[in-house]
Amino acid sequence: MRYAIYARVSTKLDSQKDSIVNQISFFNRYVEEKGGTIHDVYKDEGVSGVNVKNRREMQRLLKDARAKKFDYILFKSISRFARDNQDGINMKREMDELGIGMIFIEQNIDTLSVDEFLFMAFLNFAQKESEGQSSRVRFGKAEKAVQGGFNGSLPPFGYMRDGDNLVIDAQYASLAKEIFRLYLYEGWGLSRISKYLCDNNIPTPRTIAGAKNAGELWQQSTIKLILTNPAYMGHMIQHRSQVKSIRIKKRTIIPPEKQIGVKNTHPALISEDEFRQVQEKLKHKGMRRSNGQESIFAHIAICADCGMGMHFKKDRNGYQCGRYGKYGRKYCSSHLIKYDSFLTQIKEALKQLSLGGKVHMKKLMETVNAETSNQTINYKKELSQIEKRIGLLIRKQSSLLEQQLEGDITKEEWRRLHSSTREELETLEHKKVELTRLLQHDEEKESGFRSFEKQVKALLSLDIENEKILRCIVSKLIHKIEVYEGGNIKIHYNFRSPETKQGA
Repeated sequence: MRYAIYARVSTKLDSQKDSIVNQISFFNRYVEEKGGTIHDVYKDEGVSGVNVKNRREMQRLLKDARAKKFDYILFKSISRFARDNQDGINMKREMDELGIGMIFIEQNIDTLSVDEFLFMAFLNFAQKESEGQSSRVRFGKAEKAVQGGFNGSLPPFGYMRDGDNLVIDAQYASLAKEIFRLYLYEGWGLSRISKYLCDNNIPTPRTIAGAKNAGELWQQSTIKLILTNPAYMGHMIQHRSQVKSIRIKKRTIIPPEKQIGVKNTHPALISEDEFRQVQEKLKHKGMRRSNGQESIFAHIAICADCGMGMHFKKDRNGYQCGRYGKYGRKYCSSHLIKYDSFLTQIKEALKQLSLGGKVHMKKLMETVNAETSNQTINYKKELSQIEKRIGLLIRKQSSLLEQQLEGDITKEEWRRLHSSTREELETLEHKKVELTRLLQHDEEKESGFRSFEKQVKALLSLDIENEKILRCIVSKLIHKIEVYEGGNIKIHYNFRSPETKQGA
């Protein structure tokens, strides 16, 4: 019997990371006792169980199930599987049609033998539990906000968190004040302030907080968030937006009269009058609108060196690197390419696709294959090595547990060895998922190329001299265009899904 293992935790806390490893360790022993084999382990970390479509590993599991790569899927409990009735019953019915069973250990359920009505009852209980937990969390946050406690995950720039309170961060408070001063009294714009902070090597708020996805460069949006945050007046105004429900994650803005505000909860960095003046100035500037016209290569042209989008500059009648434009030559060079030259190169490349017919398309396909074939071989080799290492580590975990239970090693020794093994196992699992995704991309390349070829025939029969038509053709056939210093370009065609626009 071939088994698939699915494990999930909703946060990335260390305690829950340990939980996900324990789930996998348990299932390995379960499969061994049943005399079966494990096809693969599917692991979603830091992902809510409310919506199946948002879980990347769950989607990979469903794809493999449809290819009938295993006979059973193992879950710790219904709550790890789905917390939405409709998602759960739809998946059960699909697995029933495929002849694939799902086993839930805590509920002692095998879906190939359980009555659908009973399964629905378990799903309903899981959904109610999720809704109740969400309600309790919202109530707790609201009560803390009423008491003037800070609910946010990251404190405002210039402040530190002291329990539920905000206190002055002596290192950065003066810089937060400086941002307001430069904007209000010196007339600096958001772009100039962000460049000033970058030039002076000031770490971004997320960098200071130690966030994993922290960027090294200040963005205009970050400056605007600071300038519009009432916390700098010393007031705590929270519950400013909320998600509609546990299943609908779109945030809605809460009307000001229903927001939770408590005055004088922490030291102010600016006066209320200054904050009001800043809001008026932002509002006045925000009334300026563009003419609604977007450059033909918007979101497609990128700098070949730093990867940032190319921005059209009307005064230079061309495109330049967005990072250079924002932060100067310290961070990148201009990569300037004149609009006429850019347009001519693109038109010529598209004409070659059309005029060359099958001969040119064949050469293009050969070029693409040559670029990726060696990479694919390396991916497969690395994946094989990772799978072998994962197998060894899983066996090592079981062995360590047995040694600890039998007294061959102390609990402290087990904890230390288990921790290092777990960390390596998690790293390898992440690499495995990414390599599998890259290989699947290569497998889909052939069919995607055929679809691309059909789109070329259909679209390039149109008049590419017409700007509106050309804009449509570019958005459908081209994934991105790298612009090099000196004006040379490299076109990356949209082979995977030419029917759909792909952003750079």
